[in-house]
Amino acid sequence: MHWSERIADKIIEKNPSKEVYTCASGVSPSGSVHIGNFREIAIPYFVARALKQKGKKVRFLFSWDDFDRLRKVPINVAKIVDGYEKYVGCPYTMIPNPFDDGLESYGRHFEVEFENSLKELGIDVEYIYQSKQYLSGRYAPKVAYALEKRKEIYDILMSFKSQEATDEEREAYYPVAVYCDGCSKDSTKVTSYNPETHELTYVCKACGKEETVNVLEYFKIKLAWKIDWPMRWKEEGVDFEAGGIDHSTPGGSYDVCSRVVREIFDGEPPTYQAYGWLGFAGVSSMHSSSGINITPEGVLKFYTPEIVRWLFAKYEPEDAYNFYFDDTIIRHYSEFDKSLHSYLSGEGDEFTNSLFKLCLIDGKNYIDETSFSTIANLAPIVNFNRDSLVKAIKKLDLEWTPRADERFEKATYFIQTYQPEKMFKLLSEKNAEFASTLGEEEREVVSKLYSYLKAQTEVKDKEVQQFIYDTVNNPELSKKENMAIQQKYFKIFYNLLFGTDSGPRLYLFFAASEKDSYLELLNI
Repeated sequence: MHWSERIADKIIEKNPSKEVYTCASGVSPSGSVHIGNFREIAIPYFVARALKQKGKKVRFLFSWDDFDRLRKVPINVAKIVDGYEKYVGCPYTMIPNPFDDGLESYGRHFEVEFENSLKELGIDVEYIYQSKQYLSGRYAPKVAYALEKRKEIYDILMSFKSQEATDEEREAYYPVAVYCDGCSKDSTKVTSYNPETHELTYVCKACGKEETVNVLEYFKIKLAWKIDWPMRWKEEGVDFEAGGIDHSTPGGSYDVCSRVVREIFDGEPPTYQAYGWLGFAGVSSMHSSSGINITPEGVLKFYTPEIVRWLFAKYEPEDAYNFYFDDTIIRHYSEFDKSLHSYLSGEGDEFTNSLFKLCLIDGKNYIDETSFSTIANLAPIVNFNRDSLVKAIKKLDLEWTPRADERFEKATYFIQTYQPEKMFKLLSEKNAEFASTLGEEEREVVSKLYSYLKAQTEVKDKEVQQFIYDTVNNPELSKKENMAIQQKYFKIFYNLLFGTDSGPRLYLFFAASEKDSYLELLNI
């Protein structure tokens, strides 16, 4: 059984007669949403799919926390515009867009960026924009109620802390952030609240404005996060949500908010799943607000949407794992293809079948695809020329399948961006200087290879591979000794062809490339 099915069963068991189940997620558009945040979306998305597969009606909500404050200016924003620090403390939707894309605000730029990636990933979402919810007045009664219950809320929060609570702090506690009507910053201090008249007085430390407002009419007031989160659980009827391990420890945010929703808002916390961190091998810690991150859009440049979904579906939520930017990517494609074949052929086990029902995109027709590994190995050989690549694939008696162009695009980006060392360019003339260093026996081996290739009407990969090994190996030597000889001669071939000590897989290179392009380089 897949983990999403186990969670779905728990949700149904908790409330078996509910007509529509709600799975929820949310992110703040503080900057480009990095791929590490995708678990926040993927886990409830897969649970929602599992519920649907069990015949249940489901809402999948994604909240943009765009009424949150800008905490710091990301590096990528600071690079293109000066003075953006003046907007620190303002909500994301009240900050001008620093990018030339025609979108109405800072927050909206990063929302659209991520929403486009979710669309490409085939993830259907019901978006809720929290700035619109607050500014429409929808939450105003909840704000007034939380202010009325502020001392009870304070007691709940302090029960999870080790320090002693004081009567003075309790009296001064207000569970809201007020955005100043003058400068739009949250650098405000609430000085009083009258629950009978709903009048709140605040002073802005940034611009000095002092004002008394009616919280049922002044909507630039946001609940503090640990009150806002449980309020929305009750408001939207949330049945399931996931959260990072930092929110999931005993006495952490989920435990605090569970008491708040029960004791203040008369609701029940949703079924909850903690998830482990997603790491990036060779990349320092990433945060949206730092401007240093790898986004879903960036990952989709080398992974197809199905493989991104597969990667996030196959691991248990608690498992931490790393993204790699090396041959692991090729290995993932091979693993995906092997598992997909078993699923399509009806030979998959229970987990594999459940996994692919979740990660394949509805409406797409899936078949055994052209190997990504083959494309990645051949693409640099033919200098990333698509027509030459198709021809080379067919010379290897393989098929160029309908979505092979997509894989070719991903492989090209992957190699050129992360493995440029795999791009080898043939020499324009013979490497006479290197050839002069070769002994008589070595030159004889090169001559045999040249003569063999010249005689072939069509070079076949397996046949040329066998010829090379038969030519350089000595049957009287051990396997280890022959491997050393192979390495010696491959180094010679690479230097004659590319002027380097290493290169592409030679049997593929000889079979895929036009013979006239390389043959004379071996004629020494």
